[in-house]
Amino acid sequence: MRPRLDDCVVIFDLDGTLIDTADDLAAAMNAVLAAEGLAALPTARVRHLVGHGAKAMIRAGFAAHGAAPPHDIAPHLAHFLRFYLDNIAVSSRPFLGVGAALAALKSQGAAAAICTNKKEAWARALLAALGLTAEFSAIVGADTAGAAKPDARPVLHAMKEAGRRQAVFVGDSDYDIDAARAATVPVIIAEFGYGPLERADLAAARFGGFDELPALIARTAQGFRR
Repeated sequence: MRPRLDDCVVIFDLDGTLIDTADDLAAAMNAVLAAEGLAALPTARVRHLVGHGAKAMIRAGFAAHGAAPPHDIAPHLAHFLRFYLDNIAVSSRPFLGVGAALAALKSQGAAAAICTNKKEAWARALLAALGLTAEFSAIVGADTAGAAKPDARPVLHAMKEAGRRQAVFVGDSDYDIDAARAATVPVIIAEFGYGPLERADLAAARFGGFDELPALIARTAQGFRR
């Protein structure tokens, strides 16, 4: 029997950790390129940039065509964001096993929360479109706590909102590792995520599928009682 996690919240990053959003984000970038008469790029060309944000994806899209980056990125960014919000869950889906892992953690007494560098309203829109909002005791975006990851404040805010004294962070990037460490919270890394991921050696554990996660969290949480 796994230990109880009644005082623990499992805080999840969103893009590349819980939800595979790369196709919809790439589609938004391609909408910007199309407006400039440039050809679409396959998701594989920009998947690794999801963690860097919309501006990085837009600049990479122009660069892939040998075009100079936009001098004024604001109108392109506005186009990207409008398109993405209107098409936020066309292809985006939870990674395999997410539902079962959340149910297993809930059965052990853990709460679940989101800590993302998406704006909170956008994170809520995505979760609502996928029918997942009720799974989370807190949903913290880049604008919720006055700072974005890798700052500690979003992580600490998620813990406070969830009403738990202990936490385990689950993410896929260096931003997640740094934010968790700044908040003195252990972090477990999804190896299938978007990255960037150069400091995975600082994580408490790594996992390749959600079937592995509940046991890893239980093992990590045992350190709380030492």
